[in-house]
Amino acid sequence: MKTIRILLVLALLLILCMALVPLASAHRVIVQGQVSEIQIKAYYGGGSADPMTDADVEIHAIKGGGEELYLTGKTDDAGMYYFPPKLGVSEYRVVVDATGHRGEETVNLAEGAGITEAEQAEAEKEAGLPITGIIAGFGYLAGLAGIAMLITARKMKKQYENK
Repeated sequence: MKTIRILLVLALLLILCMALVPLASAHRVIVQGQVSEIQIKAYYGGGSADPMTDADVEIHAIKGGGEELYLTGKTDDAGMYYFPPKLGVSEYRVVVDATGHRGEETVNLAEGAGITEAEQAEAEKEAGLPITGIIAGFGYLAGLAGIAMLITARKMKKQYENK
């Protein structure tokens, strides 16, 4: 009777663990690249990272060693500004100006859009591989099943010796 109870508890634990493991998809993945807009985020430095709302934005297209004003606009409430890329241009100089605060950044689409190596490493670290979590989950389940089998085998051995 106790073995049935132990097996029922283990089965319930197995079902619970499987419910908590994220689902895996075995479908084929197709990735197509398309740049429809470039995102600019303007914020104040100094630890607060407050967004620069309603800041003036100038986008200068850099092509063939020359530079021309491409677009002007204002940031939104979150300090964001979006613009479509110009055909044949992969480098832009972005100037943001608000109430005496001015920032300038060169965005090069060919070289990673101005992302530093530290930011890129952090993004790759956050992305991670979900397969490692699934494998770890199955490892835990196998360990629990092994412990349950060990306990059951010891109890069965004691019952056999007592007869």
